[in-house]
Amino acid sequence: MTLGWRMPGPALGAAAPVRPGVATALVTPALNPIVRWAFALLVFSIPFEFPERSFPVEIPTITAAIFLLATPLQLRACYARRPAALVWFVVYLYAFAVSAAWNARHAAATDVNNASYGTEVTKLFALLLQVVLVFWAAYNLLQSPRVARFTLVVLALACTVRALLPVLGIARTSHAIWGGGERVTALGQNANNSAMILAAGFVALLGLQYGAERPLVRPRWLVAPIIALLGLSVVDTGSRGGIVALGAGLLPLMFSGARTLWLGVRNAVIAALAIGLVVFTAYQSDSVRRRFTEAVEGGALAGRERIYPSLLQMSRERPLIGWGPVNNKYELGLRLNERIFRRRDAHNLVLEVLSSTGLAGTIPFLAGLGLCCVGAWRARRGRHGMLPFALLLVVLAANMSGNWIASKLLWLVLAYGLASMSYRGGEASGIPPPAAAPTGRPTRGRTAERAVREGWRSH
Repeated sequence: MTLGWRMPGPALGAAAPVRPGVATALVTPALNPIVRWAFALLVFSIPFEFPERSFPVEIPTITAAIFLLATPLQLRACYARRPAALVWFVVYLYAFAVSAAWNARHAAATDVNNASYGTEVTKLFALLLQVVLVFWAAYNLLQSPRVARFTLVVLALACTVRALLPVLGIARTSHAIWGGGERVTALGQNANNSAMILAAGFVALLGLQYGAERPLVRPRWLVAPIIALLGLSVVDTGSRGGIVALGAGLLPLMFSGARTLWLGVRNAVIAALAIGLVVFTAYQSDSVRRRFTEAVEGGALAGRERIYPSLLQMSRERPLIGWGPVNNKYELGLRLNERIFRRRDAHNLVLEVLSSTGLAGTIPFLAGLGLCCVGAWRARRGRHGMLPFALLLVVLAANMSGNWIASKLLWLVLAYGLASMSYRGGEASGIPPPAAAPTGRPTRGRTAERAVREGWRSH
């Protein structure tokens, strides 16, 4: 295969030209292997964030940059489509910039803490711009169900490798919990972020085996030990939000469609057993059980019970453009009278956007988010069944108790949910694929479009 620019052709996903009365052979454009494997590298790197590193840039940020630098090799394949959600996210970035510029004159909370407002805001904006570009390119690539399936396999594989690290004693990190017990992660990662990523890997693997198209491996039960490992790893993090997010992602898989009643019952039983495994394992852990008990009976939410009311009050004081990115965190720290952690995170995606950019940024951000949710819901009768919606619930539920707005996983799942709406038919849904057009008769453009979307192979 020749690597480089290609001759102009139909955009990825566009119907091939058809001559009336003639059966047209469908030509599937090959995806440049550099683009393909750069995208795979980005997906594989997601579980391997390394906070305790000596270099200034996070690993997924580096791999995302590599992927974006590779996309010019096949611009039309990566950027031909511009979904409405992308437009809303760009409007959010504009509101981010306006809020940052306006609040630069009033960033008293940041100045009090001797922090560089301009440097921190620029860094955060660069990260958000990067993930929005990744969202755009991923949305176009994931138009192909085969690309999406490959992507989920890579994510599940990466999460499996990451889950094995503490088990093997490699880069194991543990944090003692007040009252006894510990929270186990790897590479010095944040336990809540690790739980979200591993929960996504759990749901992706289970969905690949039982909820979408053909199973990943046969017999299906061969992946049971890996699924159990991922579930145990989520519980070991001690993250209540991560465990709840995993449960939220498993619920839709209980109701995924199937060709027969038996398959529907089987899928529901498998998902119910997975939920039961997580609940049982969490209950067996003294530290996890105690943390849930404290949350339910005493309202102890690791400081969130103080953070959320303060953020709502801040939003009421500056409803239009907020307190400015980064400055909202320092302002929150002052209001909570923090002596050690001067800068406090919102621990909620919506409250982070609302307090930093006000309604000017929240409205377009939620509009884009809503379109991705609608796309994932409409895809439930497609080739991947409820899996796109299930993964979306995982990351959104995790972001209700955390703030991972610059997470590559969040934006990858958003792109997958939106792109999955275009998948036609599907074995998982029980909807038979359209019959092939007989020779000598016109071939429908929709059939051609489907074939082009599934182009994920090289010469």
